[in-house]
Amino acid sequence: MAGTLRTPSCGWWRLPEALPLDTDLYIFKSMMLEEWRLHKSFQGAVGSHLFPLVIFLFSAFIALVSPIILTNIDVPRILLILHAAAFSYGIFVGAMGYIGEHAMTRRLGQVNMLLQMPQIYPVGFRRMMAIFFLKDAVYYILYSIIPLMAGIAVGAPFAGVTILSVARLGITVFLTFMTGMGVSFLVSAVAVSSRDAAACLGLLILFLASLIWPFEAIEASWLLLPLGYWDAYHPLYLLSSAIVATVLSVGAVLMMKERFETPQRTHSEMLGPALRMFSDLGGLGTLLAKEWVEFRRSGTLAPVVTGYIAPLVSIYAIVWIFGEGIGIPLCFNAVSYGGFVGFLGVTVYSWVTNLESNEFLNAQPVTIYQVIKAKLVLYFLLTTVVSAGYVVSIAVANGQMNILPLALLASFSNNVYVAAVIARLTGLWTNTMLFDAKVLSKFAGAVVPPLVTILFASFMLPSHSSLATQIVVAVSALLLLVSVPIFKSVRGRWRGTPFSFVTT
Repeated sequence: MAGTLRTPSCGWWRLPEALPLDTDLYIFKSMMLEEWRLHKSFQGAVGSHLFPLVIFLFSAFIALVSPIILTNIDVPRILLILHAAAFSYGIFVGAMGYIGEHAMTRRLGQVNMLLQMPQIYPVGFRRMMAIFFLKDAVYYILYSIIPLMAGIAVGAPFAGVTILSVARLGITVFLTFMTGMGVSFLVSAVAVSSRDAAACLGLLILFLASLIWPFEAIEASWLLLPLGYWDAYHPLYLLSSAIVATVLSVGAVLMMKERFETPQRTHSEMLGPALRMFSDLGGLGTLLAKEWVEFRRSGTLAPVVTGYIAPLVSIYAIVWIFGEGIGIPLCFNAVSYGGFVGFLGVTVYSWVTNLESNEFLNAQPVTIYQVIKAKLVLYFLLTTVVSAGYVVSIAVANGQMNILPLALLASFSNNVYVAAVIARLTGLWTNTMLFDAKVLSKFAGAVVPPLVTILFASFMLPSHSSLATQIVVAVSALLLLVSVPIFKSVRGRWRGTPFSFVTT
């Protein structure tokens, strides 16, 4: 067999006629390069390099202040939080079986993924998925787990914790992460053959998790075996964890279909109802109906909502760690979180503009401005309910219903303003243009000052309620007023630009 294989190293690599014994290692290395290239394409080179550094610095800081944390939170609870986070991270990373099916039948931009090799080369798909799973495990351990443990190791001696204890913690966190990956990979593999079976399996996992919390019927260590090691300090827990993670992973690979066919799916008629739903918007309603149908059929609702909520939940978790764990309250309230809602809405706009390739619209009687308007409406449909629900939940949880109207105003004004700025700066190419240093600087310069102002005003609410309220109201009103000319300028900014326009 002779042929060429495109790899992420920006060169052409030729496979030999007879597959050598080290082919698996060759494919593994190529997939590692591909993963790194994909990260840089979505996060930018700077963001990709900074992520492990941020994890390292944050974990080192937490380790340094751990004596203070231990006065507020006991060790078993800290271990539970850490291992639950590692399991959840493994679940997120391991959800590749179902994605693998789409990678075999669809294209990621203009790049074919290496996972598609079985379509043109005599390589079994199960074998490719096994390498793919191993690649993900190694990549994210190097990218996240090792920086986490390295940070803890740097700060641990100052907190009186031995390096041996850090090493043992690293082992149990690693095994928990791999267990999460194995569970997620198994569910994904089952979903390829039967969504109903995968749903049942997912519900079973959720039921078992609910027995830990909120029902507290069983100990967490009964399911998270690596966590059990810290109760008994017996190596059998580690061995059992390794066996469970291996069985889950191998079982998932064996359950994969050896050959994927282009999926044929049928949908109920969606365009007609969508046209009627948006009929009051005139000509824009047709474009919006098209965007809505594409969004529904693409199955991206869950990733979009998750990608929007996850950073907001992370912010809340960090504030909780500082307040409950370190004993340093950050004075965050519902208004503070309302400001972040708009700032993080850029992730949703990025998804909305990345649902499909727009080149075919060059031959259609539409302009970029019309398409941007349709996507902005879809953006507001997706973010308004979620952001309001988030802010209301924060206010209820913290007993801050008295400032809820102010928090909703801050959330709404920031959401509108950020949408205007990002549409003006990036149009339909947010995933590419936002990581340009010049564009990112303009975005930060436009968005960060009002966000910081609202944050400082929210911190003043307990002591200077009247003044802080006036500042938040004034800034919110200003953002809404400024958003009007920015939205109007979008037409001129992108006039004459082809739909195939890209920039790097």
